[in-house]
Amino acid sequence: MAIKVGVLEDDNLTRLTLSAALEAQGFEVPVSASRAQDFLRGNSERWLDAALLDVHLGSGPTGIDVAIALREKHADIGIVFLTSFEDPRLLNPNLPELPAGSRYLTKLEITNIAMLQTEIELALAGAQLDRQVADGKLKNLTDAQIETLRLVALGLSNSEIAKRRFVTEKSIETTISRMAKALGVAPGDGKNLRVQLARAYFKGRGLSLEGGD
Repeated sequence: MAIKVGVLEDDNLTRLTLSAALEAQGFEVPVSASRAQDFLRGNSERWLDAALLDVHLGSGPTGIDVAIALREKHADIGIVFLTSFEDPRLLNPNLPELPAGSRYLTKLEITNIAMLQTEIELALAGAQLDRQVADGKLKNLTDAQIETLRLVALGLSNSEIAKRRFVTEKSIETTISRMAKALGVAPGDGKNLRVQLARAYFKGRGLSLEGGD
């Protein structure tokens, strides 16, 4: 019997492409939706073995919210996140933890459908195979550093960031220094440290920041 996989992706072309590719690999895709509500409604009508979920779905529930709702009804459902965000905290630092046993992939990592098939099979294998974030440097940052990185990327000064974080400006300077070291970013060769940090932030969100330093 074919493994039943639901696909939740708000980009129509990406969703259709993923669904067709999975079906070509022998999976059954009984639920394919762009909105969380539609996906959950479809799952209530059809039992899924696994779910392939985007994290950012625009306004409203995230893919993580959907995953948690799925696990409440089906404790053994395999969860695979496929997203542009290298770390879910770049979307929102207050997101709930990913469900145990879930797999977390960035769209840039997937170069062929066989890789995605393997991740679905690993998600079905059990919680001991957790992969909670992509294998990037952002996973080494603390929640506080992620939030500081976001504020730096928005162009806020150290004093403005300190006011928002209710800490001293010296503390922000220390955080930025440690954060830069963890990301392998350093000033020099005419490159602006804050611009490099902003680029790391936007790259982690699946975006690019072009222009000079």
